[in-house]
Amino acid sequence: MVIFAACSKDSHEKDNEPPVVTITSPSNNQVYNAGETVNITGTLSDNRKLMEVHVHIYNNLAGTHLMDIHRSPSAATYQLNESFQTEAGVTYTIQVVAKDNSANERLATVEISSH
Repeated sequence: MVIFAACSKDSHEKDNEPPVVTITSPSNNQVYNAGETVNITGTLSDNRKLMEVHVHIYNNLAGTHLMDIHRSPSAATYQLNESFQTEAGVTYTIQVVAKDNSANERLATVEISSH
C-alpha cells in the first residue's frame, strides 16, 4: 500500500495592513467665502487593493450629514477629486474613508468653515 500526502501553503495570507489616506486639499481649518467651491483632493493607497472609498461631508452647526460619495476603485491607488459649494456661516467636517478587500479601514478628517 502506498499513501501519498501533500500539503500546500495558503498563498492568500491575511492582510492586516490598513490603507493610507492623505487629504491634500483642503487643509485643516481652512476658511472659505460663502458660495465658494471646495475641492477635495488626495491620494488613497493600499498594499494590495482598495475596494471602497467614501467621502462624508457634515454640517457641524446643524449636525447634519450633507453629502455621501462612494467610489469603488478596485486598484491599489486612487486619486481623490470631489467638490461641493459652501454656505455662509457653516463649519464642515470632511471625512475620507478607505477600505481594502480584507476589511481593513483608515480615515482622515479635516474641518473647514465659511463666512
